[in-house]
Amino acid sequence: MTTIQKAVAGILFHGDKFLLFKKKGTWTGWQFPQGKIDKGESEEQALKREIEEETGIKDIEVVKKLPYTHDYWFQEKGENIHKFLTFYLVKVNKKENNITLSREHSDYRWCSYKEAYENLRYNKEIFKEAVEKHKNDN
Repeated sequence: MTTIQKAVAGILFHGDKFLLFKKKGTWTGWQFPQGKIDKGESEEQALKREIEEETGIKDIEVVKKLPYTHDYWFQEKGENIHKFLTFYLVKVNKKENNITLSREHSDYRWCSYKEAYENLRYNKEIFKEAVEKHKNDN
């Protein structure tokens, strides 16, 4: 049996810094906060909830939904999952240094664009295109 899962990810920034989280569990590496959309939630509600759950940050502004989706397959408890991840650009209104890590992450860091690009495990090209498009729009 295959389950389709819809999820959201937030590319969080404050000024010229981007916030990454070190994933632990089934794989390790740096990523953006993300998670599945619960029943009855909109994408934006899920995004805000996931950011708060994974970071403790509440004071954000959703800048825009990005025209990028990443889909991938994985197994969970013997079930095939096809996950569709939609990306948003999210401004953190006040640079937080007291991040509350969820059980999914072991560390966080504010990074320059170059550091973020070099450290991301997945979705590097989505990140690159999103940042370039945002710069060109402003």
